[in-house]
Amino acid sequence: MYAATISDEFAGFITIADTGLHTLQGPQGQSIGDYATLDEAQEALAEALFPVEHDQSDVAAARPRRRRTGRLGVVSALAAG
Repeated sequence: MYAATISDEFAGFITIADTGLHTLQGPQGQSIGDYATLDEAQEALAEALFPVEHDQSDVAAARPRRRRTGRLGVVSALAAG
């Protein structure tokens, strides 16, 4: 068994089965997956705890814009009348 760390902090553990399979568990004991090598398991831990951030401008550009309706329209109508 290996204690997995990130920045010298406990981040989970990796057990090695007799078959050579590396089973990764996160800091709360949650199962993250099975990997062929110790290096793959360590990389998967970092990705599970610190997922790659997406560029938010791409997300905003792909999202359709919503029209504002409702209260703002009612307030405008009351103010005009």
